[in-house]
Amino acid sequence: MTIAPAPLRRRTTATRLAPLLASALALMLLAPGSAAASVPRCTAAHLKAWAGLLQGNMGTDLAEFAFINTSSKECSLIGYPKLQMVSRTGQQIKTTDRDSPPSAFPEITRRLVVLAKGERAYFGVFYPDHTGSGTRVCPTAATLELTPPGSTQAVVLRGSGAAITPYAGSDTALGCGLVQPTLVSAKSL
Repeated sequence: MTIAPAPLRRRTTATRLAPLLASALALMLLAPGSAAASVPRCTAAHLKAWAGLLQGNMGTDLAEFAFINTSSKECSLIGYPKLQMVSRTGQQIKTTDRDSPPSAFPEITRRLVVLAKGERAYFGVFYPDHTGSGTRVCPTAATLELTPPGSTQAVVLRGSGAAITPYAGSDTALGCGLVQPTLVSAKSL
């Protein structure tokens, strides 16, 4: 019994080069010298805060905010901002900051937002606007400390745009201060 050798597969130049080209492209996209990677991260010192519309629906409010680049150079943001409420007397109000679930705004995905001077990176903040705890109320913020993603320093927002009153808890136990920021985005909500 004679066993025939398996037929030779002829590899074309394209099939041999495809893995190499894919690897080279991946390295170029991830290289530290690439355009996106070379744009420095925005810091609080180069940003100011902006408050947009407040929308409410079925017990939940959505406040729109943005970071505006005030420096003369481009900077970038990616991820979730953080929020801290502050009273009129300058005392921090208990704030529970949780990233909003991706299902809240499926069109907003985690992407690098590059800001030229004067451009905005938008984000929303969801919060419950009441609980079933009778007439008890939560404090309203006079100031918001908005911390850009990846930063430890906050940008301060004062005025009517900072006046949010987030609730939390349940029908039997009042809780206050639950906020859920969305990812930053180049587009307005």
